[in-house]
Amino acid sequence: MFTLQRNGDFFEICEEASLGGEVKAPATPTRRILPECTASHRVDYNQWKLFVDKGKWRGPRPQDAVAASWMRCRAMQVDPSPRSCGDIVSMDELEPFVSVWQETAREVEHKTCQAIRGKDLLLTVADAKGRIVRTCGDLPALQAADRLKFGPGANWTEMSVGTNAIGTALNSGVPMQVFGEEHFCESHHAWNCSGAPIFDPQGAVWACIDISGPVGADHALAFDLVIGAARALERQLFQAYLADIENKSRSMFAAVFNAVLTGVLTVDASGHITNANGAAEALLGLPGKSLRGRRADAFLDYRQFLAARAKAPNQTDAVTIACHTNPRLIARAAPVLAPGGTWCHTIVTISEPQRLRPTQPVAAKSAGVPTKGSDKGFAAILSRGPAMAGALRKARQAARTPSTVLLTGESGTGKELFARGIHEASDRANGPFVAVNCGALARELAQSELFGYKAGAFTGADNKGRIGKFEQADKGTLFLDEISEMPLELQVNLLRPLEERCVVRVGGMRTHPVDVKVIAATNRDLAKLVASGRFREDLYFRINVVRIQIPPLRERGKEDIRLLAEAHARRLCASFGLPFVAIDPAALRVLYAHNWPGNVRELLNCVEYAVNAMEDGHILPEHLPPSLDQPRRPAAEPETAGSGSFRLESLEVITIREALSHHGGNVSQAARALGIGRNTLYAKMRKFGIL
Repeated sequence: MFTLQRNGDFFEICEEASLGGEVKAPATPTRRILPECTASHRVDYNQWKLFVDKGKWRGPRPQDAVAASWMRCRAMQVDPSPRSCGDIVSMDELEPFVSVWQETAREVEHKTCQAIRGKDLLLTVADAKGRIVRTCGDLPALQAADRLKFGPGANWTEMSVGTNAIGTALNSGVPMQVFGEEHFCESHHAWNCSGAPIFDPQGAVWACIDISGPVGADHALAFDLVIGAARALERQLFQAYLADIENKSRSMFAAVFNAVLTGVLTVDASGHITNANGAAEALLGLPGKSLRGRRADAFLDYRQFLAARAKAPNQTDAVTIACHTNPRLIARAAPVLAPGGTWCHTIVTISEPQRLRPTQPVAAKSAGVPTKGSDKGFAAILSRGPAMAGALRKARQAARTPSTVLLTGESGTGKELFARGIHEASDRANGPFVAVNCGALARELAQSELFGYKAGAFTGADNKGRIGKFEQADKGTLFLDEISEMPLELQVNLLRPLEERCVVRVGGMRTHPVDVKVIAATNRDLAKLVASGRFREDLYFRINVVRIQIPPLRERGKEDIRLLAEAHARRLCASFGLPFVAIDPAALRVLYAHNWPGNVRELLNCVEYAVNAMEDGHILPEHLPPSLDQPRRPAAEPETAGSGSFRLESLEVITIREALSHHGGNVSQAARALGIGRNTLYAKMRKFGIL
């Protein structure tokens, strides 16, 4: 394939390798006559001359869209005489769009170019302003285009070069074909052009794709090809837009449901509460009383949110606001916009701080865990047995250096708690702690999420650009959770940042250094994934520097189960305003007998279930979740060599099936009961053939 490219102020024709690799010389063009169906729209030179000179028609008029374009060109006093395009800008001005086009349209462009190869045609792409950003195709046609300066940077609007498929399609918003003398400027009478506008998900024109060539070239499929390419690109833009919305929604819902106790309320444009859940009523001091109809500013500093909206009306990020009734609570308000961009209402989430209460260091001390300087950051990890001692010792040591840490262990063992502990025990404690769920990264937006992007890098991008997770974590810690779930093709993006601690934003050229401590976590055997080709070996070696294996709850002993259950029950009761006396010995025996496939997270969910069911501050066996009343699986036996993975996977399958059965097949509820994310549960269901 050949392309017309800019070299400073000049154009040059370059040979470019296709996606398939080998470059072949253009075949001899096949000459064909235009289809008969277009004859009724053809005009001859005399008709064109009469109109450009006197504005009059003689004989059949051209198709309506062309006739309307001619009238616009005459009104704009466009020069119809032979000439090349004189309005050409620097490629630097087009760089943001070029970067997005290369990332979004590479495959569609390649397929379209293959379809016109050897037909003496060109594929041309212009942005929404009519500036050409890409011209490629067969060599003879490119040589003719070079004489017209029909190349990158040229202005191909009607005002610049008269009626043409690109400019007229962008003006009218519909696909266009312009043949020979239908072009307003005489220089283009030897050309036939087919163009189709491309719309972004908001309905605005994003670009135009065009197939052009001499009138004698083979244009039989040109119109169908540009329409098909435009629709394919619109689908890709829409998928990227949905992925962006899903990613933002996922972040918001994670913030809502990961809180210890979260209230949710909606506020209309007049500042009145339209809906509120029971948690919101309890947190705001009105348990059992409806908040509907009350003014939000009676409970919250809603003016903070309104002021932020006034400064940035297009901003959709949540704003932290103060709570009048209880300053300790965390309240965040986020606007909800209609498809047209109109502000519909506001969602406010209210939660308690997620850190465990200061009573925990006392529990840790009673458990025999050091509470002096060496325990800084790890007081929240409660343990009395020796199983956790080794992991905690390694974590304290890892906190002293900037080395990358890999946390391994089953789901629910507390890997994020360890990661936060390492961060808070390090000299980076005053810096940010940024957590990324690698399994939830949308393929289309993974690079922009991790590394940020320049202004205008893609449709829907912030007009000021945005930094990514690596830069957000500068001078702090970046936690890459579920790193084994990152798609293989995205893993290569982490190699350079992990090796050199620098990033390049999407659409940019400049390298941005970052000072981050990286902590990765997984519940899978990465070495086996590497051996099977499902995880990059070079990435494995970069993250497997300091490895810390966190033991599952079933290996930590009865004392740890009791310590965790009582501490969590006591804290929940304090949050809910309920009395707590003790966990009945019979209930403890039920807890001891369970194998805890969901580990600590499953135990905490069971305790919360029991707290909601108990009546007088005593947790009895009947207050525990029904799933714990199932026949107990025998305690783990010593494993023979090579049997561990099989036993663990079998246990996971049984547990997942039980959870789905108990919750009637509801994946969200089952995931919440198991203490894992819904995406993770779906991945496991696909892996074990449960779907």
